[in-house]
Amino acid sequence: MQRGAPYLFPAGARLGEHNLVLHASAKRHSINGYAGPLSIKTVLRGRVSWVVGSREFVVDPSSFLVLATGERYSMNIDAPKPVETCCAFFASGFLEQIAADLTSALEEALDSPDRIPPPLAYLSASHGDRERALTGRVCGLAERCEKALTPSGAEEDFVVLAISLLEYYEQIRAQAARVAAARSSTRQELFRRLLIGREYIHSHCVDPISLAAVARAACLSPFHFHRGFTRAFQETPHSYLTGLRLAQACNMIARGTSVLDACVAVGFSSPSAFSRLFRKRFGYAPSQFKAN
Repeated sequence: MQRGAPYLFPAGARLGEHNLVLHASAKRHSINGYAGPLSIKTVLRGRVSWVVGSREFVVDPSSFLVLATGERYSMNIDAPKPVETCCAFFASGFLEQIAADLTSALEEALDSPDRIPPPLAYLSASHGDRERALTGRVCGLAERCEKALTPSGAEEDFVVLAISLLEYYEQIRAQAARVAAARSSTRQELFRRLLIGREYIHSHCVDPISLAAVARAACLSPFHFHRGFTRAFQETPHSYLTGLRLAQACNMIARGTSVLDACVAVGFSSPSAFSRLFRKRFGYAPSQFKAN
């Protein structure tokens, strides 16, 4: 069962009308076919699958999921240990207004402060965030939520969070632009399939997976998937998978999991290889990280 009531911050806020945070921990919880406002889904402990249409998005502490306004989704948690989530929900039109202010001249904002911004196109996908640049901000809101700090600070945090999300989407557009294709429609379709392949990596990152399996999920040949993925995301699929596993292991060790248990849990079969890759990625051995 859920441990107590979920933290809603600010208290009394309403979905779609206000910016708010929902922070909860539960062993069992389910949502079926809910269509809410624009939101960012993060997981502080464990793994959670959100299902949108026929697509499954797996989120862990090293990734996040963005769902657009009105996008219907389901989620089911049934785990032996509590799974901790934190979801940031934006008020209707809030992010669009920030986007309009970022991309228009100051004079326009002064002349028409109440102008209606155009709608934004969103990419619903599980995005890797190994450096926790955006998930760290949501987790900061979770801390405010739990401690019930002043709402004024949270309002500023939502402005910064909106800017961070818009900056992240600039990176996504740059990734899509790097896909090699003569026609724009071909480039968009290829990038869409690369995102599906990346989602497959997220969903199966703790399992043994092959390039052929990931390419098959993306409906591409291994050659075209590997080349397109490497160009778009500037690292190979294997490097991306390794980075995800190491980020998850780092988070687990930071929360008290033993080095060996973290190594096995994230899919490494060799503790020595895990230690070598961990040191190469973070600059110190996992045992040193745990000791500190």
